[in-house]
Amino acid sequence: MCVETTFKKCKKSALFFSILPLEWQDIIIPQWEHYKDASIIYVLKENKKVIAGGIVFSKTPPNATLLELEYDYLFEYGYRYLGFIFVLPEYRNKKLASKWLEALKSLDKTQKFWLTIEEYALKSFYEKNEFKIIDESTSSKYKEWVLVLT
Repeated sequence: MCVETTFKKCKKSALFFSILPLEWQDIIIPQWEHYKDASIIYVLKENKKVIAGGIVFSKTPPNATLLELEYDYLFEYGYRYLGFIFVLPEYRNKKLASKWLEALKSLDKTQKFWLTIEEYALKSFYEKNEFKIIDESTSSKYKEWVLVLT
């Protein structure tokens, strides 16, 4: 089933935050005032309903892990961090996250991005979307991978 969507900058952060899992909301909402001027939320909408989206950060994201802090220098090289990428459960398996990434990349084909993942299962998704793994945590308790798109 094909879902007709529009990609756009989200000016009302609460619309995007409302679709996020509560534990993600607990991280971003209290800190948004500190990040809103250095971040842009982009969403996919079906009609007027936000069904997917993510945040493009131009500075270290909230609750950064040690591995993310190690790669903080990427901002100095023009990279932007992608975080809080989310698709509503009832809209998953429709390639919407890939559509979101493609639309984001098309805004500026020279823009470089980086992100981290904590679930190995996401590795193949991001590799299909042209990201490359450049590092992984050495912790046996908490696995995390750093990916870049250049």
